[in-house]
Amino acid sequence: MDQTSENENLLTVGQLSEYLSIKRKTLYAKVKTGEIPHFKIGHLVRFKKSEVEAWLEKYRKKNKGIPDRVRRIQKTSQTITDIDRLVKKTIDESKREEYTPDHGKSDQIKGLGKEV
Repeated sequence: MDQTSENENLLTVGQLSEYLSIKRKTLYAKVKTGEIPHFKIGHLVRFKKSEVEAWLEKYRKKNKGIPDRVRRIQKTSQTITDIDRLVKKTIDESKREEYTPDHGKSDQIKGLGKEV
């Protein structure tokens, strides 16, 4: 393998972020945690395309179906919706009990339109 074909396989952060359609900041975070395979040449970060593709394949296999984190979020979301519904129902019931025609209106002197 000659040096030219080796260099063609190395991607910069900008190239890989475009290839993966993710932000550069996200890539730098993955580099920092060691989540994504990379090379560090001085202050430069480079990625071997074949290693990134293997990493992607491994990641895809890892998340078959709905991940537990997504299930927890869905369950929490449903709980929040249920709580919202319960609060609205309680408020409506309280309004019906407390705000009868005799309550909630100011006393007015007929004809003057002023409050007493």
